[in-house]
Amino acid sequence: MYQNYITGQTALTLNLDFTIPNNHLARVIGWFVDSIPDNVLLDDTAKTGRPAYHPAMMLKILLFAYSRKVFSGR
Repeated sequence: MYQNYITGQTALTLNLDFTIPNNHLARVIGWFVDSIPDNVLLDDTAKTGRPAYHPAMMLKILLFAYSRKVFSGR
């Protein structure tokens, strides 16, 4: 049978109740980046302009994307 087809739907239901296994690549990348000392990641940060994202978070995202063969930052 078909799923409910509602054109006036105003909410998107997402299942956010999941856990990442301990041996998943995302956890390994997280442990690796967290082991880098803060003075290495936070050495040269700008003091003006729009607040930036934390360099450790951005590095985790890039490394995981590279591991999935996604080389675009867009």
